[in-house]
Amino acid sequence: MPPIERTDEGLRLQLDGQEAGILRELSKEMRLLLTADIPAQDDVMQRLFPRAHEDDDEEEIYRELVGNELANVKNEALRMVEGELGAEGDVDVTLSDEEAETWLRFLNDLRLAIGTRIEVDESKMERPFDPEDPEGPALSVLHWLGWLQGSMLEMTRR
Repeated sequence: MPPIERTDEGLRLQLDGQEAGILRELSKEMRLLLTADIPAQDDVMQRLFPRAHEDDDEEEIYRELVGNELANVKNEALRMVEGELGAEGDVDVTLSDEEAETWLRFLNDLRLAIGTRIEVDESKMERPFDPEDPEGPALSVLHWLGWLQGSMLEMTRR
C-alpha cells in the first residue's frame, strides 16, 4: 500500500515509526521557533514571518493590523499535526482536504526553516548525499520533506 493515497474519506497518510519520529522531533523544533524569544532579524524568523512592506512605517502599520494572526495559524497547524502524529509509533491517518492543507503548510514551514538555517541553494539541493558532509542529514530530511509535501499535493489534486 502506498504511503499516501486518496480515499473516499480523504487523504490517507501512512508513516512508519522512523518517519513519524522525524516529524515529531521537527515539531518540537518548530514549537521552539514559535515560542522562544528569537529576534525578528533571525534569518529563519524572517523566512517564516516575512515582511509585507519594504517601507518601515507601512510594515509597522501592517503588523499592528494583523497582530499575531500568522503566528496563530502556524501554532494551530503545529498543534493539529502533533495531535495526528501522537507520541510514538507508526501513523495511519486520513485527512480531510482542510487538514491536508494544514499539513502542507506545516511541511512548508519546516522546509523553509531548515533550508534557511543551512543556507540551501540549488547547488546544495542537487549535490549527491555525502555522509561526511555535516549538512548531509539536514539535506536528507529536507529532500524527504519535499517528497512528502509533493506527494501529498499530487494526491490532493486527484
